[in-house]
Amino acid sequence: MAETAVLPLAQKLGALSTDEAKYLSQLKPEVESLYTQLHMMKASLKDADAILYKSERAKEWVKQLRELAFQAEDAIDMFVYKVAAQNQPDNIVQKIIKFLKLLIDSHQLRVNIEDIKGKLKRLFDERTSFDIKALGLFDIKPPPLVSTQAHQPEPIGIVGFDTEAEELANLLMEKEPLKPFGVVSITGMGGLGKSTLARKIFNRDDVKRHFDCQAYVTISKNYSTCGVLCKIIKQVIPGLTGEEKRALALEKGEILEEKLYECLKKKKNYLLVLDDVWKKEDWDNLARTFHVPCDGQQYRVLLITREEDVARHADLNAYPYKIKVMDEKNSLRLFWKVFFRSQNDKYIEACLNHLNKEMEYLAMDFVKKCDGLPLAIVVLASLLSEKEPRNYNEWKKVLDRVNWHQGTSNYGEVLSLSYTELPFHLKPCFLYFGLFPQDIEIERDRLIRLWVAEGFLEPRENSKMEDVGRECLRELMQRNLIQVGKWKSNGVPQSFIIHDLLLNLAISEAEEGNFLNISTPHKSLNCYRRVALHYKCGENNMPNASYHSSSTSSNLLRSLLCFTEMPPSYCGRFKLLKVLDLEDAPGIESLPQEIGKLIFLKYLSLCRTTLKTLPPWIGNLYNLQTLNLVATMIDEYLPIEILKLDKLRHLLCFRIIPKWRFDDSITKSDIGINCGCYPRPRPPPTRNLGDLGHLQTLWLQAGDWIEDGLEKLTDLRDLNIQGQHMENFKEALSKALAKFVCLEVLALGEIGDGQIFLPSFSDHVYLYHINIAGCIRELPDLKNFPPNLTRLQLYGTQLHEDMMKTLEKLPQLKDLSLVQPYDGIVMKCSTRGFPKLESLSLQWFDWLKNWTVEEGAMPNLRILEISNLYRLKCIPNGLRHITTLQELTLAMPKEFLEKVKEGGEDWEKIKHVPSINSREVTRNSTTNIPGTSNPSTLTW
Repeated sequence: MAETAVLPLAQKLGALSTDEAKYLSQLKPEVESLYTQLHMMKASLKDADAILYKSERAKEWVKQLRELAFQAEDAIDMFVYKVAAQNQPDNIVQKIIKFLKLLIDSHQLRVNIEDIKGKLKRLFDERTSFDIKALGLFDIKPPPLVSTQAHQPEPIGIVGFDTEAEELANLLMEKEPLKPFGVVSITGMGGLGKSTLARKIFNRDDVKRHFDCQAYVTISKNYSTCGVLCKIIKQVIPGLTGEEKRALALEKGEILEEKLYECLKKKKNYLLVLDDVWKKEDWDNLARTFHVPCDGQQYRVLLITREEDVARHADLNAYPYKIKVMDEKNSLRLFWKVFFRSQNDKYIEACLNHLNKEMEYLAMDFVKKCDGLPLAIVVLASLLSEKEPRNYNEWKKVLDRVNWHQGTSNYGEVLSLSYTELPFHLKPCFLYFGLFPQDIEIERDRLIRLWVAEGFLEPRENSKMEDVGRECLRELMQRNLIQVGKWKSNGVPQSFIIHDLLLNLAISEAEEGNFLNISTPHKSLNCYRRVALHYKCGENNMPNASYHSSSTSSNLLRSLLCFTEMPPSYCGRFKLLKVLDLEDAPGIESLPQEIGKLIFLKYLSLCRTTLKTLPPWIGNLYNLQTLNLVATMIDEYLPIEILKLDKLRHLLCFRIIPKWRFDDSITKSDIGINCGCYPRPRPPPTRNLGDLGHLQTLWLQAGDWIEDGLEKLTDLRDLNIQGQHMENFKEALSKALAKFVCLEVLALGEIGDGQIFLPSFSDHVYLYHINIAGCIRELPDLKNFPPNLTRLQLYGTQLHEDMMKTLEKLPQLKDLSLVQPYDGIVMKCSTRGFPKLESLSLQWFDWLKNWTVEEGAMPNLRILEISNLYRLKCIPNGLRHITTLQELTLAMPKEFLEKVKEGGEDWEKIKHVPSINSREVTRNSTTNIPGTSNPSTLTW
C-alpha cells in the first residue's frame, strides 16, 4: 500500500502550484532531491508489490517506505500551511517576527527532509535484505489508453439457473399454494448469484405480463426506510415527472407509506423484490407498508437474504429456496464464458480447440479452488484472461502463488488473489471503493474526480487525468471487480456498484495498509489519512472525536467523505484536507470560516445539501479542482472570488446566478478584476471566467459572462447553461459552442420567452447528449447535428413542423425524450426511421391528435412512455410490429386507457408487450409542464 503514499507525493513535488513553489523556494534543492529519490523508489516498490503476498519482510519494507512518504508529505504540507497563514499584511514589528519564525521553520523542514532522505537511501540500499530483488519490473508501464467511448460489453450470464428461475417464476405466478399475500424467499451465502437469479426472474416476459406492476429494491444493512419507499413508489407509479420524484424525496416516512398503500390497493397484483434483507426487524419494518390484499388481489414478494431465519420469519408457511454452489460442470462452463468473454458456445468450443490441453487441466484445478462460488469463478477467470501471454507457465505461477487449504473453503483466497494480482496503478483505485456504503451506485464522474484529487492517477502523454481515470475503471470492470450500475446512451458507464464480498475485501486490504477507515471512533481519525462517516454510526461518536482530536491527528487526515450528519465546523480542524465530500449530508446550511483556511483542498462537494450561501473566502482555496454546488439552497450570486480558482476543472453551480458581486473583505486588485471604480497607476489585468482555462465541466446560470471569455474554455466536455434572455448572448454563445469540439454533453435552458440559437455541430464528434429546454422554432439541418448523437432531449421547443422527419434520420440516436416540443396535430414515424432508437418518451403534446408508426419504424425500441397527450385518439397501429418493445408506460386520460386495456379496441396493438404500466391523469390535476417553467426539472 505504499504506492498510495509515494505516488501522490511524487506527483505533488513534481507539479507544485505557484504558491507552494513560492513558499518552498528557499528549499528548492532539498525538495528536488527528495522528488528524485522518490522516483528511484517507485521501481523497487513495484518489485516489492510483486512478492508482497508471500514475504513478510517485503511487507515490512513497504510499511517503512509508506511511513517515510507520509512523514515527508506532512512536514512539507505543514510548512506551506504555516507560511500561507502568515502571508498577511502586518506592521513592521510583526513582519520581523514572522520573518524570524519563517527562518526557524525553514531550517526545521530542511533538517526533516535531509533526515527522511537519509532513511530513504538506507531503505533503498537494504531492499535486498528484505527479499526485494530486481524482478524485471522496472519498465512496467500502465497499458495505453483506449477510446473512452468504449461500448457496453456482452454481459456474461450465470449458467445453471434456468431450472431455478422457471420453478420460482411459476411459484410466484400461481395462486396456490401461496396465500393472496405470499412470500417466496431465496437464501444462500454471498456470491452464489442470488441477486442474479432474482433479476433473471424479475425480467422474464411472462412475469412482467402476469403482474400489474413490479418493483426491485436493494435493502442492505444500513438502509433508509424513506429511501426504500421512494424507490418502490417511483417504480409502481408510472409517468412521474422529475418534479414529482424530487418532491417524494422530501416527504416523511408516514406520507410515503400512505402513498404506497393507496397505490397498491388499486392494483390487481404486484411483485416486489426485496434484495439483501439482513434482519427480521428489517422485514417487519417494511412489511407494515404493504397493502393487505382484498378478494381477487394477488400480491407477491420475492425476498433475497443470506439468513434462513429471516426467510422463515417472513412467511412461516413457505419453505425458503436455498441456492446451492455450482457443480463442477457448470463451474467450468462459467469459467470459459468469462475467460473468452462470450456467450456463444460454438465460439468457446472453437477457442478451446486451439488452447493447450494442459491449460484446460489447469482451468479445472482453478475452478475446484473456487468451491462452486460464481463470484469467485468470474473474478478468477477475468484475472487469467488478462495474463499475457496465455500460456501454461503464466497460469501455473498464479496457481502456485496461493497457499490453498485442503478440505476447507478457498473462495476467500481466490478473491484475495484478484487484488494481489492487480497491476500497481489499479490497487489504490480499487481500495477507494471501500469508502462508500454498501449497495449504493457510485457515479463514475464523482469517482474519477476524487481519484484525481487524491493523486492516484499517473499522467500519461497527451491524456487528461480524467481519461486515465476512465481507463482505470474500464480495467477494473474487465476484471469483474466492479459492475456497471447504469449505462449512458453512448455505451459508457454512468455509475458503478461493487459486490459486498469484494467491498469487504477492499476494506480489509485498505485498513491493513492504513489506507482508510469507515468507522467513527476518534482513534480512526488519529490513525488514517482517509475516513468515511457512514449512516447511523456518527451521532454518538463524532463529539468525542472532535474533543479528542489532537493537533497531530488533525495533520494526518487528508480525505473526509461524509454520508451522515456532521457539524461542518468539525471539518475545519483538519488543516491539510485535500478532499471534503459532503454530498447528501443533512444539516449543512452554512460553511464555517475555518474551511476557508483549507488551502490544500482539491475537491469540495456540497451537492444536495441545504447550504444557503457561498462565502467569498472560497477564493482562498487556490488548489480547488472540483466545486459541486448542485441542488443546494443557494439563491444568491456566486461570489466574484471564484475567479481566483484557476485550477478548477469542474464547476457545478446549477441554478446559481453568476452575476459577480464584490465584497469589501477582498480588494479588486487581489482578484484582478478591472471594475472601473478608481484609476490605478498599473491596473491589474482583467480576469473573467475564461481565465479558468482548465475547466472541463461548467454548469452555470446564464449571464453576461458568456460574452466575456466563454470561448476560451476549449477543454469543456460538459456544458450546462440555463437562464433568461439567452438570445441576448446568441452570437457569443454560438461562437463559443462552435469552438468546443471536445464537448460530450450540452444542455441549454431558457426560462423566459427568449429563443435559443444553435450553431452547426457537424465537427463535434464526441458530442453524444444534447438537452434543449426553450424555444428553437425549427430544428437544424440534418448535416448540422453531431454525427454521434445518441441522446436528445427537447423541452418546450415550440417546433412548427413534425420533428420526426429529421430526428428519425439520426443514425446513432438511442434515447429520445420530447416534452411539449411541437404544436402540430399530426406526427409520423416512417419505415426504417430511428434505426437504433431504444427509448422514446412523449409528454405534454398540446395538440397532437394522430400519431402514425409505419411498419419497420423503430426496429430496436425497448421502452416507450406516453404521458399527458390529451388529444391523442389512439395507440398507433404500427406498435404491433415492434416486437422488441419490453416496457410501455401510459399516463393518459381514462378514455384512452379504456381502449388499451385487455379486451379494449386497441389491446391487440400492444398485447405483445411484457410490461404495461398505466396511470389515469386529468388535465385539471396537472401542474406546471416539466422543463418549461423551471429548467431545474431537466432530466439527466
